[in-house]
Amino acid sequence: MSEVTLHITGLGEAELRWQDLVALPGSVADAGTVAAGAVGLAVPVAAILDSVAVADAATHGTVISADGEYTASIPIETLRSGGWLAVGLDGGPLPRDRGGPLRLTVADGTTLCWNVKDVGSIRLTDAPEPDSVPENPPH
Repeated sequence: MSEVTLHITGLGEAELRWQDLVALPGSVADAGTVAAGAVGLAVPVAAILDSVAVADAATHGTVISADGEYTASIPIETLRSGGWLAVGLDGGPLPRDRGGPLRLTVADGTTLCWNVKDVGSIRLTDAPEPDSVPENPPH
């Protein structure tokens, strides 16, 4: 597997390697304790955003899968209050069969479509962006 990196772009710029992510404060060893159905070591998105110089104008984070095929535009306050990024299992990155190597879970999110697998980046914007989440998702 290549180096696991989360790219933050837009109204805040950073590249956080896997080692940076697992070192952030507030992590939990069992993501299932903060988000139903989640597994592995998880870090709060709030800690990720706190480690980046996020512009005051940022209102949304568009979470983008590594292949760019899936996007979910989520209010930044929702990401801060209920967003968790599962980053590891058994001492290494979260396996692909578990949605890894990075998987977003939004506890109490308004749609399960915000739970993005194989996260590659978060683009910070001053307005919601179009995304690939269906208007009327089946769950």
